[in-house]
Amino acid sequence: MATAPGSVRPDQDNTGGLRGSSDRLAYAGVFALALLVRVLYLLLERPPFDSDYWALSESLLRDWSLSLDGVRTTAFEPAYPVFLAIARSLAGHRVLLVQIIQCAVAACGAIFLYRLAAHLTGTRRVGTIAAVLYAGYPLLVRHSPDATDAALMTTLLIAFAAEFVTATTPLRAARAGIWLGLAVLTRTMALPLVPLAAAIQAWNGARRPAAALSLSALLVIAPYAVRNYTLNGSMLPTRSGLNLFISNSPYTASIFPGYGPDILLEYAWSVLESSQRPPEPESPALERTRDAEWTALALQEMKRHPLRTAGLKARNVLYFFSPRLVPYHEPTGTTRILLGENGRFTVENSPPRRTSHQVLYAVSYTPVLALAIAGVWLRRRDLRRDAILWCVVVTFVAAHALYFPTTRYRVPVEFVLLFYGSVALERWIVRRPR
Repeated sequence: MATAPGSVRPDQDNTGGLRGSSDRLAYAGVFALALLVRVLYLLLERPPFDSDYWALSESLLRDWSLSLDGVRTTAFEPAYPVFLAIARSLAGHRVLLVQIIQCAVAACGAIFLYRLAAHLTGTRRVGTIAAVLYAGYPLLVRHSPDATDAALMTTLLIAFAAEFVTATTPLRAARAGIWLGLAVLTRTMALPLVPLAAAIQAWNGARRPAAALSLSALLVIAPYAVRNYTLNGSMLPTRSGLNLFISNSPYTASIFPGYGPDILLEYAWSVLESSQRPPEPESPALERTRDAEWTALALQEMKRHPLRTAGLKARNVLYFFSPRLVPYHEPTGTTRILLGENGRFTVENSPPRRTSHQVLYAVSYTPVLALAIAGVWLRRRDLRRDAILWCVVVTFVAAHALYFPTTRYRVPVEFVLLFYGSVALERWIVRRPR
């Protein structure tokens, strides 16, 4: 079957070479490099690995349910807890081994990024550069073994993009849809990518692949949506209301970007407790009720201060791409915020981020951002082929503009910057004087 208009044959590079042993060797090399760097970081830093996701994986292993303290919950997506449950079974519940398995999953992103970059540009050189950048990029390395879904989400998104750009048949499009469905089950904010990806396929005249992608993605997502709807009538996770309230409270503008969103959790709960509602036992239905109440309070605050809200969202976009790590302070187990009148507050036991972390991030991110801008310019005539990458970035930027722009939430889309940066870097390497 012919490839989509303007695309490059996925089995050929710009020298006419066919995919074969050289690609397999490249896959092994970039995977080994990425895994080695991540495991070394893990052994040196030993980041903590305790979170609600660990508790959810415990309930999955115990009784095949997503539960917290014995109560079923609809507040969390299932993919990362399922991954942790599988990793715990393989690792005998040893945390360090689970983290190493997570590092291996993160290292797979280097393979998918190699495929993605090589296909879009038609040259293995760009694929190799992008994969090597991915292997050693400090922001990605730091979040590979931590207790969040960032590593899994990053690999799933790159795998989806790599499969999508080569999806010239309904079968390959369906495979891309499976990757995308798994990404949605990791973070629901990826859900808009389903219609966007189908629209790109249809735009390129590939109507059957568009239908196959949409159907496969929805089939992957459907069991979780049905499960949630059965429990409390909501197909989506019942956590967005809390996040929306925190990101639009009267204190948000002054607290961010100095401190992270979790610092306002106690305040958010206190607002609901002041409503004088009779106490109820924890249940999925109560989760949905709280979610609706937080959403209503957030919308009221946004309507009361539309200009402040618009300014805050615009500022969030800038902080999302900031060369300084956001937030500026680290939370601790004893961090406490004391709220006053007119947005004033005092924070206790939340030290500034380590200078070494700030410097390492700025020194690594700033040149990559500059190279990415140059790469976009170099590919200005080929941006239609990159449409799915732009959809990924816009989806995440829009979501975090609405909520909060902490740097770690940019991790899953950092591969787009690395791709465009590798385009510029490859051009410089090829054309520089010998």
